[in-house]
Amino acid sequence: MARLATLAADPDAPATVLITHHVEEIPPGFTHAMLLKEGGVVAQGLIDDVITAENLSAAFSQSITLERLDDRFFARRTSEPGRHRRG
Repeated sequence: MARLATLAADPDAPATVLITHHVEEIPPGFTHAMLLKEGGVVAQGLIDDVITAENLSAAFSQSITLERLDDRFFARRTSEPGRHRRG
């Protein structure tokens, strides 16, 4: 993660693509994101506009809460009694 963050901060570095299911793995310095669900785009664009609780909830078909601390994202499933994930 530290190497990716260093690379993302370097204006002379080539474009870098990171594929993950975990927003916690997105290093600081990444500027854009795309969320996919079943091969379709849920949201794409500037990272602050894309990585939101609403968009993550839509992408994962469940209620997600999102925190951002020191340029890192932390997502958690919201506990909702009686609600189960449907695929």
